Amino acid sequence: MSAIDRMTRRRLVERAGAPDRTMLIVAGMVAAILAATAIFRDAWALLPLVTLAVAMVLGPIAIRTGAHPERAELITGLVVTIAMAVAAGLSGGTSSPLVFLLPIGVVMNALRAGPLSITLCSVVTAVVFVGASLLDDAGTVTTEPLPMLAVLAMQTGVTIGAVALAGAEISHRSASIVDPLTGLLNRHGLFDRFEELRQQALVTAAPITVVLFDLDHFKRVNDVHGHDVGDRLLREVAAVVRRTLRTFELVYRMGGEEFLILLPGMAEWEGENVAQQLRLAINGLESADGAEITASFGVSGGEGEEIDFERLYRRADQALYEAKRAGRDRVNVSGAVIPPP
Repeated sequence: MSAIDRMTRRRLVERAGAPDRTMLIVAGMVAAILAATAIFRDAWALLPLVTLAVAMVLGPIAIRTGAHPERAELITGLVVTIAMAVAAGLSGGTSSPLVFLLPIGVVMNALRAGPLSITLCSVVTAVVFVGASLLDDAGTVTTEPLPMLAVLAMQTGVTIGAVALAGAEISHRSASIVDPLTGLLNRHGLFDRFEELRQQALVTAAPITVVLFDLDHFKRVNDVHGHDVGDRLLREVAAVVRRTLRTFELVYRMGGEEFLILLPGMAEWEGENVAQQLRLAINGLESADGAEITASFGVSGGEGEEIDFERLYRRADQALYEAKRAGRDRVNVSGAVIPPP
């Protein structure tokens, strides 16, 4: 998963966790119009009204608790927009009062969804609306196509604007916490994320382990071959780390050649295993002059009240120092240096 995808998911879960005032106000206005349409004009308006109410309750729960929140969000958005498009098409097509609600669905999706989800929901809405309108009164649509074209142009214009705004917000978020050289997270988002994991660990009685590592003799690479070669090596190391770690194992570039990994739910011995896997993976790289690239690791874990960032970081940093002093290219777990096999 890319940094942008991770940021899109984080934005989605944040917005689902606490629906803001804007979304609640817009949803209330839409519900009022749907209710009025159902009472005074056409009972088809009940379909999106019921769907919207269910989605507002169950959608955020599915997003917050599911393993794939982006899928839950997409399904929720599609169900609501399809219901709205069907109701608008079968209650008068371009003359239905519900047609003016179709772009609002795009805007509501943009409050938390990513550009791909916004676009897909909008396209499906347009296709379903045209199909339902043809089913309801094909003669009017074919003999007077201009109103339908105007509706589709309105939907397209709002979608383009919503996608641009959502993409800009996601890019801004990503730029603030993503290292531009390696594409890894940087330290700016580390402390808030650790606090979230700490709170979860206290509830579930799970451990957290911190792994700190840096590349051995990296300064020599820069001095001999130049910073361009050093930067390329850092990107290669970042790619190796991403391939080796699982999605819930978070890696941060702390600066220079130093990296930090957060392992939620893992004890120290499990962190040692992860560190050894990374050490071996990094050993497979070569510098510009063919020399072997190695890394040294410090591992520190804790449970309960021991889960404190400053404490774990200091222990991991000290363990890393001991690993360097013991000869580099090895893992040190809480002061017990483990030599490479």
